[in-house]
Amino acid sequence: MKAIERAVPLPASPDRVWRALSVPAEIGRWLGGLGPYGERRGDGSGTWILTTPSLEYVRLGVLGIGPGRSMALEWSEFGVEAPSLIRVAVEPGPVGTLLRVREEFPHRRSVPRVAREVFWDDCVDRLRFHLGEGEGGGAPQGIRTISLGVRIPVGTWLPLHRGNLFRWLPASGPGYPPTAFYVVDDAGPRRFPIRRVEDYFDERLSLFIDVEDGVTRAVVRTVHDGGGVVLSVHHSQWPVVSGGESRMTRLRDVFEITWRASLDQAVRAAGSEEERHGR
Repeated sequence: MKAIERAVPLPASPDRVWRALSVPAEIGRWLGGLGPYGERRGDGSGTWILTTPSLEYVRLGVLGIGPGRSMALEWSEFGVEAPSLIRVAVEPGPVGTLLRVREEFPHRRSVPRVAREVFWDDCVDRLRFHLGEGEGGGAPQGIRTISLGVRIPVGTWLPLHRGNLFRWLPASGPGYPPTAFYVVDDAGPRRFPIRRVEDYFDERLSLFIDVEDGVTRAVVRTVHDGGGVVLSVHHSQWPVVSGGESRMTRLRDVFEITWRASLDQAVRAAGSEEERHGR
């Protein structure tokens, strides 16, 4: 599996960012609960147990802390995977700090790469929020909105046209409008009722999707430019009920993975349509 790499500008000094990444008490304010696992060593290396906001338990091994604010880690979800190797480096940036992250995966990996991409996006949001709020900061309140987009390099295929919609959107119904939205997780396909649909020609589609604890809103848009069509989704209004944030965070991540796969399918559907017409 191809490695994931990020180069993230952060609005804080390198010393401040390094402290947020290396001091257990600070890590607990933005990434998740961190507790010792086994024997600690004086150089800062050793193994920790991390509890993420979605209640996933991770064995986090600090392999070494290098000069110039860098470290190497092993990340292993319990009972799931061989560990991946994570390298982190904190460098001065044009404004503040540049954080470099690289995650390399073992040869066989069952957790999809896109799930780790979602994880890193969430980590960056939480770290930025923490750095912006200062010592009393923490994770952003509420469930993070899904915001994604792709470019369809074909100007004549309209993804939101009723004749094309079901070729890429994981939804169903007796006709138009769709009445159910589908995601797939470890338990298999899951169906969520669509309570209301609002559309505006072939340019905007709003789906009000019931996720049991409340109704979320997914707005899908197309914008035409000289290079084709930009198809985007903005899925927000995730409900949070007492004691249910971890479950809703996991569900939101499953929806993001589904939306990413759906947008990729829209790109493929546009290409096959052009081939069918010999363009």
